[in-house]
Amino acid sequence: MIWCLKAKNYGLWSSLHHGGHCKKLAPEWKKAANSLKGKVKLGHVDCDAEKSLMSRFNVQGFPTILVFGTDKDQPVPYNGARTASAIESFSLEQLEMNVSPPEVTELTGPDVMEEKCNSAPLCFVAFLPDILDSKAEGRNKYLETLLSVAEKFKVKPYSYVWAAAGKQPDLEKYVGVGGYGYPAMVALSVKNQLYVPLKSAFQPDQIKDFVREIGVSGGKGKSLPLSGTPTIVKTEAWDGKDGEIIEDDEFSLEELMRDDE
Repeated sequence: MIWCLKAKNYGLWSSLHHGGHCKKLAPEWKKAANSLKGKVKLGHVDCDAEKSLMSRFNVQGFPTILVFGTDKDQPVPYNGARTASAIESFSLEQLEMNVSPPEVTELTGPDVMEEKCNSAPLCFVAFLPDILDSKAEGRNKYLETLLSVAEKFKVKPYSYVWAAAGKQPDLEKYVGVGGYGYPAMVALSVKNQLYVPLKSAFQPDQIKDFVREIGVSGGKGKSLPLSGTPTIVKTEAWDGKDGEIIEDDEFSLEELMRDDE
């Protein structure tokens, strides 16, 4: 049979037969599968029933382990140790190399909150300055910072969203953000109804330290309770441009004081 290890962007296939080496590998492979559960998916294919697959990937002997990157037609042989620990380490390294980082999504409504935050163990929410304060150039720099953080921790099941200052007032109220101090960030656990505020500078290294610490400690000793479920309102997505000041019609003092005729 073939044991198959797959992820979104890469996979390992191990062809197993009934010989001694294959029997020795099988329990190690299953042990690795259990350890990688939820991170990397393992399955198997019957070699006798899938001879065309063997031919396609030129499998000559058993066991054979192939690494599939983004190009699924060009696998690379794995020649490392046939132990669970070695397979696990190699798999996680390959996963980190090949997996795409999560998106940094603007929080434009309850559907985004549901998709990105409600199902994630941790959702990192950034509150960015008003576009009139930062302009497009400044906002893009903040977003680049968030993208660099997402790239750093891309193998973690975290989500990243952002909202402009004042666009999600109820959420800001519940996590103690608003009115001043933008940009700001909180680590949010919707499931546990807890949040942890970022208390250091909104800079790449400080945010990465914050994410790392929260991931290790779970926010123990620093988490604060949400006092309820914030209402997420629907807003228009940022168009990528500088903001425009909308000026009200101006009236002269003479016009304001003049009696109606």
